[in-house]
Amino acid sequence: MRMNFSVGMGRNLSMHEIAKHVIVAEENGFREVTFVDQPNLSRDVYAMMVVAALNTSRIKIGHGVTDTYTYHPWVTANATASLNELAGGRAFLGIGVGGTYGKTMKPRKLAELRNAVQFIRDYTSGKDAEFDGEVMHSEWIRDQFPIYIASSGPKSCQLAGEIGDGVILATPMMPEIVRRNVELVHEGAERVGRDPAEIDIWLRTLVYVAESKEAARREVAGYAVTKAYATYQALLRNNPNTAQQKELLDTLNPGILDELEVIHNSFDPYQHELTDASQNILASQEVVDSFLLTGTPDDICDQIYNLGKAGVNNISTVLFTVTDKVGMMKEIGNHIMPNFRN
Repeated sequence: MRMNFSVGMGRNLSMHEIAKHVIVAEENGFREVTFVDQPNLSRDVYAMMVVAALNTSRIKIGHGVTDTYTYHPWVTANATASLNELAGGRAFLGIGVGGTYGKTMKPRKLAELRNAVQFIRDYTSGKDAEFDGEVMHSEWIRDQFPIYIASSGPKSCQLAGEIGDGVILATPMMPEIVRRNVELVHEGAERVGRDPAEIDIWLRTLVYVAESKEAARREVAGYAVTKAYATYQALLRNNPNTAQQKELLDTLNPGILDELEVIHNSFDPYQHELTDASQNILASQEVVDSFLLTGTPDDICDQIYNLGKAGVNNISTVLFTVTDKVGMMKEIGNHIMPNFRN
């Protein structure tokens, strides 16, 4: 089975560490590198991506992910096009509705995301582009870049199928749930006459190679908490698809919804994706296993194989809570990737 791998970084990295890490990512076979865009928690996403572009020659570079709250789509389009020019056509845009970065900042509506993506596509093609009643055009951009839609709920999966070149799934990784989300992406594509096979399907997770799942837990629980929070946030939307996903999740893993609710209600956005945050104790091994790929190479490869059969073609790991980030990229490059090159 063929599987691509991407890696997300930026949280907890200083600007002086970016070059070393992206070089290791490229040398170890990662196809893409993404950078977190949360201005209160990490360095500026565009500064990090410029450093990455200047220190690599093959790896693709994008946001992991940005939103329509942090920047006006006009700024996002121009900055990403500038990066794409600098990187020789290796840039892509990862974008979603955003998250809870403070007590009052809430995710945007999917309609706003749709409008922003349409604006960016028009603007980067040289057309007049409209957003929030303002019409503008670029005098220099004529090369479009791929746009990946971050999706954590049924409606966003369908939207990704309609408008995205790819989708970054931030959902539980049970194959049955992943398969259903892939189906929703494909439904969205077919609804607008697109070929579903052209959409790149990523699953955002954390791959941690260790002698056992228990040995990995300390360094991965913080990211499991973040994934649990985002998943429950998406499930709060009241629609038939969400109800179906809740029922499926409860059937596959009885009691997990209660655990996700506790994590959601206790979540501190300033602690998320930290290795030893106090809220990490809320992530049981069951929660970790519902979202992340940890354990021996055989454990991890078996799970990746099943995810591939469910429709995933890119395992998108992150490094945020991993202590030895360079070492873990090498572990994945040496012990996981070689099993998925055919």
